[in-house]
Amino acid sequence: MRHLKKQPVAIFIALVLMTLSLVYGVNRSVGERATAVKEQFYHGVFDGQAGFYRPGIQGQLTQRTTAALRMLSIGEYNHREDEALVTAGLDLHEARLHLIDLLAEGATPHVLFQADQDLALAALRYYALLHPLVVSAEGEDLAALESAEHTMLGAARVIAESGYNEAVGLFNRNVMGRFPMNVLRSIVFVQMPELFA
Repeated sequence: MRHLKKQPVAIFIALVLMTLSLVYGVNRSVGERATAVKEQFYHGVFDGQAGFYRPGIQGQLTQRTTAALRMLSIGEYNHREDEALVTAGLDLHEARLHLIDLLAEGATPHVLFQADQDLALAALRYYALLHPLVVSAEGEDLAALESAEHTMLGAARVIAESGYNEAVGLFNRNVMGRFPMNVLRSIVFVQMPELFA
């Protein structure tokens, strides 16, 4: 107890407490802002000029998996005899399930972006093989296939215009890139928001 009354020990304890308070305060403040940006991936970015929230990326990815399922349904029920289409269908089915699993696990935006790219490529190949078969069959499947493709492309456009990547960039510039955070960056242990890229 006598040691605590000595001035060097008191100064050391005060410095330790101040350092811990600084680390806690910085991490709490940055953590709240980082969480707010990460939530925009799911719930959308507020567009101040238009006065509404743009759709979140997660919902658009779900729409893309649904559109891929519709494409697969058209091909599997009416054009099973085409081997190239069946192989492309297996690739699309696998890419779709992989993205669904990642969405359920709450994967990071970067991982979801890679899975979405795989889905997009598989869907493009499948559509290129299926479209001529549907056109030659002259049935009602053409409208359904084109609707599914329209949904895929529309969701991709909404994702590109979501403003999420801009919100992450703004966070990196205005929060992490300015004083004092650019100096205190080494004591921040918060998981930073990731770009959907």
